[in-house]
Amino acid sequence: MTELKTDQEKAEEIKKWWKENGTSVIAGVALAIAGIFGWQQWKNHQNASSEEASALYAKISKNIDTEALSTLKRDYSSSPYATLAALATAKHAAEKDNDALAITELSWVVDNTADQNLKEIAQTRLIRLYISLKQPEKAAAQLANTFSTAYTSLVEELKGDLLALQNKPKEAAKAYQKAILSNSNIPNATPPRYLKMKLDNLNTGA
Repeated sequence: MTELKTDQEKAEEIKKWWKENGTSVIAGVALAIAGIFGWQQWKNHQNASSEEASALYAKISKNIDTEALSTLKRDYSSSPYATLAALATAKHAAEKDNDALAITELSWVVDNTADQNLKEIAQTRLIRLYISLKQPEKAAAQLANTFSTAYTSLVEELKGDLLALQNKPKEAAKAYQKAILSNSNIPNATPPRYLKMKLDNLNTGA
């Protein structure tokens, strides 16, 4: 015959189980609640930090703001806002012929960003700036880096510019020709007609 426990017996078993396990259950619930609130607090902190970094970048995107840039680099160096702010500052600086500041910020991006695309943008801008300043050795040092396929046309164009600066028109012509051949469907690449103009302007002695 199946034994059937009375309500009182069941109640006694529950009391015994709770006496033995109640403390650990309460502790587990408390940890779970603390974890939920801790996660929420962390998310709130992250959101607040992101908003502050975004606000700082908004100021820098309009004009040079060395104080805001310094704060971004110090407090949000691992965020994309710091990198974008440095690129924006370099752009503003170049437009105002402040080449030293432009080089400083582009170099900071190259040395600090974890984003390969933004790093390559900074490198190609550095190369172009060094060429315009007639500093071929520094341009060549940046060109020695490995670039992704998407930058092939631009890198070949910059090689052509550097070789033209070094008075090597035949080598420059080959680089421009490679730039034209690899130009198809590449976003933001120099249009082929301008590359052709650079090629035509070379005095190759042919």
